[in-house]
Amino acid sequence: MKNILTIFKKEWDRVIRDKRLIITVMILPGLMIFLVYTFMGSAMQNMYSDDVYDIAIVNPQVEFANIYETYEIASTATDEEAGSLQHLNVIEIDEDQISQYQLMIDDEEWDILISIDEGINDYTGAGQKPIVTLYSNPNNFSNSSVVNSFSNYVYYYRDYLSNELFGDTDYFGFWNIGTELNEETVSGTILSSLLPMLIVMFLFTGAMSIGPESIAGEKERGTIATLLVTPVKRREIAIGKVLALSVLTLFSAASSFLGIMLSLPKMLAFDDSVSTSMYAFGDYAMILLVLFSTVFVVVGIIAIISAYAKNLKEATSFIMPVYIITILVSISSMFGDGANQNLFMYCLPIYNTVQSLIAILTFEDMGYSFILITVLSNIVYVSFFEC
Repeated sequence: MKNILTIFKKEWDRVIRDKRLIITVMILPGLMIFLVYTFMGSAMQNMYSDDVYDIAIVNPQVEFANIYETYEIASTATDEEAGSLQHLNVIEIDEDQISQYQLMIDDEEWDILISIDEGINDYTGAGQKPIVTLYSNPNNFSNSSVVNSFSNYVYYYRDYLSNELFGDTDYFGFWNIGTELNEETVSGTILSSLLPMLIVMFLFTGAMSIGPESIAGEKERGTIATLLVTPVKRREIAIGKVLALSVLTLFSAASSFLGIMLSLPKMLAFDDSVSTSMYAFGDYAMILLVLFSTVFVVVGIIAIISAYAKNLKEATSFIMPVYIITILVSISSMFGDGANQNLFMYCLPIYNTVQSLIAILTFEDMGYSFILITVLSNIVYVSFFEC
C-alpha cells in the first residue's frame, strides 16, 4: 500500500506542480463550457424572444382574425406581456400591393403574406371554390414557427367556414385528451438528450489530456525504465498511476460538469419549462457515483493503450478511434425514448453510463438496480484492466 501511495504522489505532484496542467485539466474545461454555452444561450434567447413578425393580409376577415388572435394571445399568456399581440405586426394591404410584398418576403424584409379571396364568407358551395394563399420564404428559418402557426390558422378557418356552410358533417365527435403535461418530464427529456453526451465526452477528453503522457510519455523519455528497476511491484505502479489519473480526470470532469450546470439556465432561458432545480441531492449523488466508477474505466482503457504504444504519438493515434467510438455511444442519448429498460445493457462499458444518466435525469422508475449494475460492472472492468 505504501508503494501505491508513493506512485500516486509522484503522478499527483507531476500535474499539481505544473501550473499549465492545472489550468488545462481543472479550470479550462469548465470555464470554456461556461463561456461557450452562456454565449449560445444568450444568442438563442435573443433569437426566440425579441422577434416581431410582420403579417400582411389581403381582404382580412373578422372570423380569421378571431382565430389567430385567440391562439396567439393564449400562447403568450405566460410571457411578460401576457395576453398581447405585440410580437405580431398585422396590416391590411390591397391586391395591387401583393407583388411588392412578395418581393419583400423574398428579400427577408417581411414574413408572411396572406391573400383571402373577396366574398369568401358568401360562398354557397356552387361554382369555383374561393382560395386563401399564404406566401412565405422557406429560406428564412427565423420565422418558421410563425409560418407554421398561421398555416394551421388557415386550416382552422377553413374548417370553421365548412361547418357554417354545410353544417356539422362529422360522423362522430373527436376529443383529443391525455395526461396532464408533466413539466419535470419535459425538462428531464431535454436535459437527458444533452448532458450524458457532454459529460462522457469530457470524461474521455480529460483522461486523454494526461493519460498518454503519464505512461507512453515516460516510455518515450526512458523514465519508466528507472521506475521499473526500483523495488516496487509492477502491479503497484499500475494501480498508483491509474488511481492518480482517475482522481485528476475526476477533477476535470467535475469542472466540466460544474460549467455545464452553471451555464444551462442561461443556455435554456428561451424554454421556461426547463429547470435544473427539480433534481434533489440524491439525484446529483447518483450522477457523481456513476461518473466516479466510469472514470476508472476510461482511465483503464487509456492506460492499457498507452502501455502498448511505443511513444506518445502512437498512443494518441491508438486512442483516437476509441474516442470516436465513445462519442458515437454518447450520442445515443440524443435518440431513443428514455433509458434502456434492459438491465443487461447496463453491463456494457460507457453505454451503461450514458443510459444511467438518462434514467436519472428523466426520473425513470427503475429502482436503483441500473445504478448498482452500472457501478458493479465498471468495478469488474477496472479489476480486469489491472490484471
